[in-house]
Amino acid sequence: MRKTGINFKKILEALKKKKKHVLIGLSAAAVLTACIVGAVILFQEEEAAEPSLEEVLEEKLNAYETDLRDSLGSLNTNEDVADYLLTWAKNKEIPATRDDAGNVIFTVKASKNAENAQPAAVLCSFDADNMEQHVEEMAVALCVAKNAVNHGKLSVVFLAAEGGQQTGAQNLDAGHFSDDTAVFCLGSSAGARVSTTTGGCSRIEITHSLKYRKPSYTRAYRITLKNCPSQILDGTVDSVPNPIKILGNVLANFKSTSLLFELSSFHGGKSSDFTPSSASMTVVINENDEEAFLRKMDNSIEKIYDKYQEDYPEIEYTYEETDLPSRVLKTSDTDNLVSLMYTAFDGVHERDEDGVVISLTNIGKISCKNRKLKIQISAMSSSQLLLDEICESYETICGLCDVKYHLKEQYPVFDGLSGRATGKTEALLDSFEAAFTGFTGDSSMKVEDTAVLTPCTMLKEKNDSLPVLFLGVTEKTKHKYAGAIVTWMDQGTEEE
Repeated sequence: MRKTGINFKKILEALKKKKKHVLIGLSAAAVLTACIVGAVILFQEEEAAEPSLEEVLEEKLNAYETDLRDSLGSLNTNEDVADYLLTWAKNKEIPATRDDAGNVIFTVKASKNAENAQPAAVLCSFDADNMEQHVEEMAVALCVAKNAVNHGKLSVVFLAAEGGQQTGAQNLDAGHFSDDTAVFCLGSSAGARVSTTTGGCSRIEITHSLKYRKPSYTRAYRITLKNCPSQILDGTVDSVPNPIKILGNVLANFKSTSLLFELSSFHGGKSSDFTPSSASMTVVINENDEEAFLRKMDNSIEKIYDKYQEDYPEIEYTYEETDLPSRVLKTSDTDNLVSLMYTAFDGVHERDEDGVVISLTNIGKISCKNRKLKIQISAMSSSQLLLDEICESYETICGLCDVKYHLKEQYPVFDGLSGRATGKTEALLDSFEAAFTGFTGDSSMKVEDTAVLTPCTMLKEKNDSLPVLFLGVTEKTKHKYAGAIVTWMDQGTEEE
């Protein structure tokens, strides 16, 4: 057999050698590819790990709010609140001072290359008597103070209030703001809104010298409604029980159904600007009417519990027999007081065609101490005409009920779209709406008047050139407003 000259053995050995080199080459390529892929994945993971502005602000805002809520137990006075804010600022390396009015002012320098940007001021209030209602707006202010970037000069001002009175705003030095400072005034609100008009306020006091006599009847009962929510007057006023008005209506019901009674005492509440948390009165009844009295009281208690107890389970509405008092009000004084309490406005007074509250009132305090009736009432409205009408109506009611009417204080409606600030406020509203949309992706920012008194009124009295917006902070909008303010301040201030 003839040989072909092909050495299969050598071919196989060559193939094995070549395969080995190929495998080595493939292995090296695989390693290189794996490194490249790994680097890309690592880069993507690092890029993905970078939180968005929305995530950063939400985390910070929640942390600041949580710390505030955890500290409420130690914030018993306005001095305690101011100390808390000053310590917070020191820990965050933010310059801060406290003025003679008890206000705390954070001063944040403009960012590099943003020295000529429009300055801004963020304002909010605090009141140790009602801190719960201020926590969210304070948290938003803290969030802006620490997390603003590429911004002009920034002032964050915490205004001290006392018993609902805007003492801090009234005594704030207007020199903190130049005429072109954009002011964002934060406040708790019944609904989310940005306002260029906020309410005026009239504080009314009703007084009367009381006369007494010995009781004619033999059964005395103390009626008490307590543990109601006490909050600053706002558009939610109709959702909370007013124990003064409720007990006044009980007396009116007695009167209208001919249940004989005498009034010995009536007291409740602490301020015209807060819904009262409690009220109590002592009545003396004819023992022959006791069964009817008990039935009426049980019906009244049942109605109030049905209406409010689900939302406010801690409220207590009770009546109990007590010792016969040594004196009761003269019949004419009792009749006038009952008529006054029945006709007095309390709660939402008027809404516009869209259902927005435009005027409201609050019977905040009543006392019969030292032989003198005193009733404190606040009326607020975004319409000066309506506010004047409410005062005129109360004056008429007081005249008919033979009691004295006093207009103790009055603040005008704040209108940011009038006077020297008109064009500035319009421009600020437009630019803030753009920032709001840019941050949230939501193009439906609600612009709506608010009926409640805000520090905006005091600011305009000090400098009517300031462009001012009121931001009604709610649980749902606090993150949006914090982000919108930070976004607004960052507009057009980055390095070229």
